[in-house]
Amino acid sequence: MNILKFITESYRSPVFAGIVVLILPYIYSILAKKDWYSVFISIPTIFWVVLIIILVFWIISIAIRKKMSYGSVPIGFKPTYGWIDIGKLLYHDVIWKVRTINPGPFSNPFDTSKPSIYLENPPRCPNCETQLEIVDNYYWYVWNCVRCDFKKRTWDTFKKTEERAKLIAKRDIEMIEEEPQ
Repeated sequence: MNILKFITESYRSPVFAGIVVLILPYIYSILAKKDWYSVFISIPTIFWVVLIIILVFWIISIAIRKKMSYGSVPIGFKPTYGWIDIGKLLYHDVIWKVRTINPGPFSNPFDTSKPSIYLENPPRCPNCETQLEIVDNYYWYVWNCVRCDFKKRTWDTFKKTEERAKLIAKRDIEMIEEEPQ
């Protein structure tokens, strides 16, 4: 783990920093041959207040980054015979293309299993249907359309939102199948 990742993504770093700050006056008192309690009390209160504020901000920043990094690894594949588009789903103020794998010319006619549902990632702009790009601004993501002025600020990556939208798409398809003919 490199030092930047340790500082920005691990809760151990602010805890370690807090322990070091509490131990330093004791080490100084040993080296200066002073009473550790008098050294500890001689440190101004404003220093402790600022230090606590910095540590709390640091811990909150790490919590936000951990929440944002869930599902940030893009996982995808391209089927041999391409995709069949089933429809579109408006979720999280963007358009998701719902699709399934094209079975190709050698599909099994006796296969009665339901086809898997997939969503196109990245999603599309609700205004012009151009694929969106994502920008990481450390405390949030911005989903931008490169064609129009659509912008959406969120803590979620495309992958995390895609997983939720996929659940909704599956339920919508189940409801259509449940309707009486």
